[in-house]
Amino acid sequence: MLEKRDIFPLAIGTFGIGANRCESAANACIVDKKSHNSDLKALRYSFEKGQNYIETSFIYGGGGTTMAFLKTFFNNIPRDKIFITVKIEMGATKPDDIENQLDKYLCLMGLDYADSVLLHTPFVTIFPIEIAYEKLQEMVAKGKSRYISASNLSPFQLKFAVEDMGINLFSFEGLYNLDTKINEDNGILDYCKQNNILFIAYQPLRRNRIAAGNHPELLELSKKYDKTQNQILLNWLVKEKEIIPIIKTSNKQHIDDNISALNFKIAKEDMNILNKFRNCEFDAIDVDWENIGGIPIYKLPNQL
Repeated sequence: MLEKRDIFPLAIGTFGIGANRCESAANACIVDKKSHNSDLKALRYSFEKGQNYIETSFIYGGGGTTMAFLKTFFNNIPRDKIFITVKIEMGATKPDDIENQLDKYLCLMGLDYADSVLLHTPFVTIFPIEIAYEKLQEMVAKGKSRYISASNLSPFQLKFAVEDMGINLFSFEGLYNLDTKINEDNGILDYCKQNNILFIAYQPLRRNRIAAGNHPELLELSKKYDKTQNQILLNWLVKEKEIIPIIKTSNKQHIDDNISALNFKIAKEDMNILNKFRNCEFDAIDVDWENIGGIPIYKLPNQL
């Protein structure tokens, strides 16, 4: 079974893979077999290239179809060679709902256990977070998940889980990219490093919007190293920030490009250009950590 030291530096994202194609005129959805087969081949290719950490949710685009798609994939690879993280989503009104959601994942994907389970946000339950984490600990005790992870917590909530509840978190799934560095500014990135918690970054490229922004600093580094802007960013995230980016692609060439982004060296002075870069528009946005109607952290990268 995979442990922290075994995790490949690029994680596999599953949003929308193996999904339905909707016919709006008929108001119905059918399985797009061509897309399904393409996604399956790409997922297998990612795995064969070494990518062994995968995260998913039944609320992602594709829903149950994506879960069925992943079941096909998992049935054809060694279970102990892939690390699977699942997410508890909104709608947990009582502690048993956490177990019910986890059981749903296991059933839909044909799994005996998840490697890690997390609350997608601290507000997916209407009961206190400490009760939620006690239930997650019960899931580990029952063998339904090997580890507990966390996602989108505030610095206070993260410290509470680790220091007050004594939870040994496997990973922290959070927002980090060139444009949005709030989880570095607030100390979460350093806290994870200090406590041996893998930081798994979602939207590390802001769905290619960072490259589309054509920041002069990034364009210059792309030209200097003869690499794409995304390759520069992935190299920086993995080698300089020690972050594991979640990358989703159904294109073999893109998979090769992503992995080859780890195979060159960026000079320290150039890393520092990226370290010091700030996007003032994002810096000016206040994040709502209390769930009182503002912009939550997970919606931040889509604001601009």
